[in-house]
Amino acid sequence: MFMNVVFLTCLYFIQGLPYGLQSRFLPVYFRSHGMSLTEISLFKLLLTPWMLKAFWAPFVDKYGTKKSWLGWSMVGLIFTCLTGACTPPQNIVPLAGVLFLFNLLTSTQDIAVDGIAIHVLSESELGYGNIAQVVGYKLGSIFGGGVLTWLSDYMEWSSLLFSLAIAYVISLMNVAVLVPQTEDGKKESEKKDSSEEEIAEKVTKKVWILQHYTEIFQSPGTLWMIGFVLLYKLGEQGALNMLPMFLIDKGIPASTVGFWTGVVGQVLSIFGSIVGGAAVSGTSVTISFLQNVCAFRLVPMLFTTLVIFSWVDSSQVCFILAIISMCLMLLVSGIVTTATFTLMMQCSKRAPSHVQASHYTTLATLEVVGKLLFSVSLGSVTDAIGYENVFILFLVLTTLVISFLQSCPQDLIHHQEEVSVKDKSE
Repeated sequence: MFMNVVFLTCLYFIQGLPYGLQSRFLPVYFRSHGMSLTEISLFKLLLTPWMLKAFWAPFVDKYGTKKSWLGWSMVGLIFTCLTGACTPPQNIVPLAGVLFLFNLLTSTQDIAVDGIAIHVLSESELGYGNIAQVVGYKLGSIFGGGVLTWLSDYMEWSSLLFSLAIAYVISLMNVAVLVPQTEDGKKESEKKDSSEEEIAEKVTKKVWILQHYTEIFQSPGTLWMIGFVLLYKLGEQGALNMLPMFLIDKGIPASTVGFWTGVVGQVLSIFGSIVGGAAVSGTSVTISFLQNVCAFRLVPMLFTTLVIFSWVDSSQVCFILAIISMCLMLLVSGIVTTATFTLMMQCSKRAPSHVQASHYTTLATLEVVGKLLFSVSLGSVTDAIGYENVFILFLVLTTLVISFLQSCPQDLIHHQEEVSVKDKSE
């Protein structure tokens, strides 16, 4: 189990690098250079591949092996980094093309890594596996966001991107050594040698992808899970996106905001992810656990809203209170995220084995869709109604999550109880 957690952490770390670059480094850089909130929000449309990856996930499931998809995506990322090294951030259109390629390749890589994780992790290891997923991804986000923001004062843009290319080269070598061959890849090779299965494949060639998605959406608990992942992060994500912009607008230096939001805050989020993963490891994620944590999340959300309403310009006390509320929210966010991703993986384990990677990818994609569509409109909404009113909206959305958890289908709850009994008996 230890080696599984180690190599999964490394893979998810690599995936988090481009996200940190786009979500932490570039917004602060653009805002400090006068770009409007609406324009910054629109830049997040480059994350579209993460919204659409469920459409090509069945091909990753059906053709080749997860290891080969992972390796070739990293080769593409190496060349993308080298291209990005020749593209200064001031040139918006070429930079957008580089970031789009980053997202296309890392979203494909994510499908392969999720499939590998579902294959190698048992039910009792899902909590630890999701610690690797969330913590590894956030560490990558910290490096790609906070650390790059700090290093940008000492290194040229080209040097930063060339360093990322070296990181991907090292990761590609590790993939060749550490990542195991998945069974579905072996079965796919055996399928090519079987004439009877080749004939069957030709007959169903036109409809297999429809059957694939039908099995995904008919899996127990899937529709409720989709609704939950679309909703559960909206209020929190909105607050965490707009608070740094609010601080910049109030005259706080970009380097200070980047340090607290991109480094310190994310470290606390990682700690929360570890706590959340440890709480659900060896047992099942219970809805009551998520209800309690989501209810507690209202505390920092309310605190942040009060700070926004009572802000006094040039007040160090207000700045300190804003940072405290943000750090507490990120801590709770880490717990909620790990518990939710574990629940998603448990739900995917209930799907037929040949669609599990696509099932989990679909849930993860919709989780991104919910956040991304909300984030894209967030700048325009904030420009229109102001920071005070938009934070009230975040508070309402966070409250709705608690009510939604009460509608969890009984078959998903019963499955958790069955797994818990099984784990205790073992």
